[in-house]
Amino acid sequence: MQIHSQSHLSRWLDSFNNYLDTYVLPWPVRFLTFRFVILCTIALLIPLIMFAERTVLVLLVNSYLNVMSVAVSSIVLLYATLSEARQKQIADLQEKRAQEDHTHVTEMYKLILQSLQNQHQEIEELKQLVSLLSGQVYTPETPQPLPNLRDLHPRGDKRFEIDEHRERWEEQLPHNPLVATLRKDLKTARKHKISD
Repeated sequence: MQIHSQSHLSRWLDSFNNYLDTYVLPWPVRFLTFRFVILCTIALLIPLIMFAERTVLVLLVNSYLNVMSVAVSSIVLLYATLSEARQKQIADLQEKRAQEDHTHVTEMYKLILQSLQNQHQEIEELKQLVSLLSGQVYTPETPQPLPNLRDLHPRGDKRFEIDEHRERWEEQLPHNPLVATLRKDLKTARKHKISD
């Protein structure tokens, strides 16, 4: 029962967040990034200095500046978090495509090597047949084994492990506790979506 209520709450929060991202949050972003609003906000520092003795005006302007400051920092943090999550999704997709391409190229290379080995074996059989017909003794060459393509990769077998790209991603990114917490929350949210 509790799992069902959590998934219901999670779905409701996801739909609410999607609604906010689509219809509400773009307006403050448009307002706060409008050049005239930026200039007016900076210009509000002048009345703070000139009318320092008028407490109500100073408090009003100061409150506006504080709200704008919090709004801007919250929006920047939100979009940075969303951007990082999106970049991670893009990196995962690119890694998946690269892995699929690599698998395809590897299989093609194996087929080509197998074809060359078959041709080499047929040539050896033809040489044996020609030497038998001409009455000469022929000792066939031992065929070279096919190389292990995973061993040829600079990183070896480790490159082909399932979560190898995630480990490299974690190593290359600087550690940030806030980002780590948000990433963990995104993973649990994704798991809840998958289990639903």
